[in-house]
Amino acid sequence: MTKRRITEQEKQYYEQRKKLIASCSADYIADAPFLFANRIQITQMLSRIELFKMILDVPGAIIECGVHRGNALMLYFQLSVVLEPYAINRSIIGFDTFEGFRSITDKDPDDINEEMFSDTDYDILKQAIEVNDLIRPVNRIPRCELVKGDITVTAPEFIKTRPDLVVAMLILDTDLYQPTKVALETFIPLMPKGGVVVMDEVCYRNFAGETVALKEAFNLNNVALKRLPFDTCTGYFKIGD
Repeated sequence: MTKRRITEQEKQYYEQRKKLIASCSADYIADAPFLFANRIQITQMLSRIELFKMILDVPGAIIECGVHRGNALMLYFQLSVVLEPYAINRSIIGFDTFEGFRSITDKDPDDINEEMFSDTDYDILKQAIEVNDLIRPVNRIPRCELVKGDITVTAPEFIKTRPDLVVAMLILDTDLYQPTKVALETFIPLMPKGGVVVMDEVCYRNFAGETVALKEAFNLNNVALKRLPFDTCTGYFKIGD
């Protein structure tokens, strides 16, 4: 969320929440996260739970393109640990620059810049994965991994190193045209029938590049594009539908 167009009431909310969080200890915040969560965050959580359930019987990796601070990535990690603790062939793989937007083109909004979404920390996320691995079943086999860099470069290079890779779910949340296009071209051929492609800003005019890339990759007449009724602009479709 870039917060480019938030209302005065929303600004006030974020300011007051920041003060509230500052008054609490780290343990308090970690142990009672819903005290500080908002409607948007709960909606995102519910969406990801519903989407994860769609691929429980589909083997393969969950790939998220656009990780930011890793909240969604770690939710998928925890869902896999809880709902399929012994699925040793399920990888959760996150691709991101961890430095903000890259590969901005003229098909993206003209009011964005490379500093947006740079408020993240690769090392913190990596440590969070390592900490959670301490109490994960079958933790000798890696479950979650990070790929740092521009997706237009890292994604094609990554699949050369992983001949075992099958993709059960592809999550496209880079907001930008070029990384979305490259991710579709790279990972769709590795998806079996029943695999799920998630578009986080589909049909959303403020970030139209993601939808432009989708329309270039697919004939939409052949795609059963769907939405979750309680979410704002997340869309998904299943391979082979």
